Amino acid sequence: MNTLMYDTYTIFWRELKRYKKSRSGVLIRLIQPAIWIIVIGNTFSGTQPLIQSVGFEGEYIEFMAPGVIILTAIFTSIFGGVNTLWDRRYGFMNKALTSPISRSAIALGKMSAISLIAAMQASLILGIALAIGVTFPNPIMIAPIMAIVILFSLGFSGISVIVAATAKSQETFWGVINFLGMPLFMLSPALFPLELLPNWLAMIAKLNPVTYTVLLVRELMTGVSEGGISIALSLGVISVFVLVMVGLASYVFTREVNKPF
Repeated sequence: MNTLMYDTYTIFWRELKRYKKSRSGVLIRLIQPAIWIIVIGNTFSGTQPLIQSVGFEGEYIEFMAPGVIILTAIFTSIFGGVNTLWDRRYGFMNKALTSPISRSAIALGKMSAISLIAAMQASLILGIALAIGVTFPNPIMIAPIMAIVILFSLGFSGISVIVAATAKSQETFWGVINFLGMPLFMLSPALFPLELLPNWLAMIAKLNPVTYTVLLVRELMTGVSEGGISIALSLGVISVFVLVMVGLASYVFTREVNKPF
């Protein structure tokens, strides 16, 4: 057990050092969510009466800010697995596989690092939101919000590692990731309340873990509960999602990583 934890920490630390060297990548990945919260937030500000009709009394930008924070977490974590492709192509993975290190530790270390990086990027978007006027009734809630972002990102990093372990080319990886990322974000109440979605779309949204994460973060940021979904239910759904994805990613990575690339 101690060996597994040590190996996981070693891979985790290596991934963080790689992230530290990619400063330009950090800025590029912040551009899209920054545009979302500044441009889209102001463009859709006229829809405020719609969100007020379902009980949300704040500004539209306060309504969508939690969704953009989760958008940042989704894209940072789901893109993060691409490093696995580089490791396989340039030989690091072969060296790691010939060492006594556990295959599961490699997957867990990568997922842990990706989820922490996602939380750091999300915290920058939270800072932008505060700078442009999003109010935060209880600043103490920042800590649990970041904890939820880390937990949620762990699940999405699992998806990314699964795709990276099974993909035979970068084109396949990016194709699958782009197919999953934006639809999962749009099929959630990130931009509009569940109550305003068509019934069939709202039912699909309730199968999406992004929905529960957005609602949970929004409730912690604003104190407004939506759709009759409790904090306990949201935490339960997110926890099950993460456990399934982490377990599946460890299994798939261990099985696929030995195959020729």
